[in-house]
Amino acid sequence: MELFDSHTHVDMRHFKNDRARVIQRAKDAGLIGMVTSSIGSASFRRTLGIVEKHQGFVHHSAGCGVSQLTLEEAEKIVALTRKYSTDIVAVGEVGLDYHWVKDTQGRKNQEPLFQMFIELAKELDLPIVIHSRKAEAEATEILEKNFSGDVLMHCFDGPPSVAKQVADNGWYITLPANFGKYRNRKDAAEILPLDQILLETDGPYLSPTPERNEPANILYGIESLSKLLDLSDEDVAQATTQNALKFYRL
Repeated sequence: MELFDSHTHVDMRHFKNDRARVIQRAKDAGLIGMVTSSIGSASFRRTLGIVEKHQGFVHHSAGCGVSQLTLEEAEKIVALTRKYSTDIVAVGEVGLDYHWVKDTQGRKNQEPLFQMFIELAKELDLPIVIHSRKAEAEATEILEKNFSGDVLMHCFDGPPSVAKQVADNGWYITLPANFGKYRNRKDAAEILPLDQILLETDGPYLSPTPERNEPANILYGIESLSKLLDLSDEDVAQATTQNALKFYRL
């Protein structure tokens, strides 16, 4: 089986001491590639070096830490993304976070920063990867009004009504390797057609095991999705990998 991790964070400190081994384990598990998402200007620069070292296997999506993003940091990320645009496969993860940001004004303050990245994706003709934790409906509404390109709802956990909107818009979702624990994610997996579903680990987070999460664990996502949809592991692997290659234009 050819597998693909559509969203991970291999530049993070959690992988500092064994990053090369983590990437080799991914290859040994059958992965043909992964997209690692930087989440800030320093993260962006670290990711450049990782991608250069693992060309053709590790790809870079340029995003931010949504809940803590400032205008100054957003401007740095935008400038770096423009400078290295030919080395970037997507803008994101970007969007809205209502999980960590509780106050109304703080939530509203995220919207112009989100709009900056939407405009950047349009300017560079890149797909966009969306972080929309507890804000799936709001992020969907903004995108429907402002963006006509390819959209990936990263780690989607919205209600079935929003999953239906995503499906109708022809957008994509990623399901994390431990998605079987979450009712909304299982519902979304049944609402969206398979050709709009990608798999991710979001490593080092959302591990399907007691250990740190890493790209090789995409196998757990394959097994869960094939069981849910009553398909073979091979069919799910082929479909989700092809979906990732299509979305990221690889």
